[in-house]
Amino acid sequence: MPIYSTEDNLKIVQQAITDLVQGKRKVRVEYTNPQGGRTAMQYTEVSLSELRGLERQMISDLQAAPLMESVDVEVLF
Repeated sequence: MPIYSTEDNLKIVQQAITDLVQGKRKVRVEYTNPQGGRTAMQYTEVSLSELRGLERQMISDLQAAPLMESVDVEVLF
């Protein structure tokens, strides 16, 4: 599933970075059911460097110069 570079997605990535740094992101959940059975689920882990890289890429994508502003054109008649 692609992650598009939008202002909203950039905010989500930045919030994920904040949550990770503050220790709020859970990647493993364990619980005991009423019958005493224990269950653990492991979610995909993400590192701070991966999130920072995604953040940098999104910022770069969002600050890209429009194509027509980056091309010099001379028209001769």
